[in-house]
Amino acid sequence: MKYRAKGRKSSGHEFAEFAPALFILLVCIVPPMLDLLYLGIAYASGWYLNHLETREAACAPPSRVSDALARARIAWEASTLAKFTKGREVSAVPNPKDVNPTDNFSPDTIQITTQVQVAPFLQIPFMGSIPGIGAPIIFSFTSERTQEERGIN
Repeated sequence: MKYRAKGRKSSGHEFAEFAPALFILLVCIVPPMLDLLYLGIAYASGWYLNHLETREAACAPPSRVSDALARARIAWEASTLAKFTKGREVSAVPNPKDVNPTDNFSPDTIQITTQVQVAPFLQIPFMGSIPGIGAPIIFSFTSERTQEERGIN
């Protein structure tokens, strides 16, 4: 006598449940997941631009900070990371800070605020108004570094 478990029979009707599950997985879960993974890479790309700009601005005399920011932006746009993320710089605002204006030997700092706009990896039609998934998103970064060159020499 064969033992047979009560419940479903293994006659092949599992495929009827597999098709809707696969559709939901491939349409509703995978594309937003890819977009969210892509946002992490895009955020890292924007941080990298801010880091480049801060480093270049700290090494340039205060009168040439705008040229240093332009060089950093051009170098970032030529990188593979920026091309992959389809990012573009919205703004880069330098903010020099004089820690002690009466002392020429105190370390001055420069603060750079960078905004980067990134287009989503996949355009999902039913999520059109969500930034980063259906619409472009703007990331804002701020960093500060000691000013190495003060333009005194």
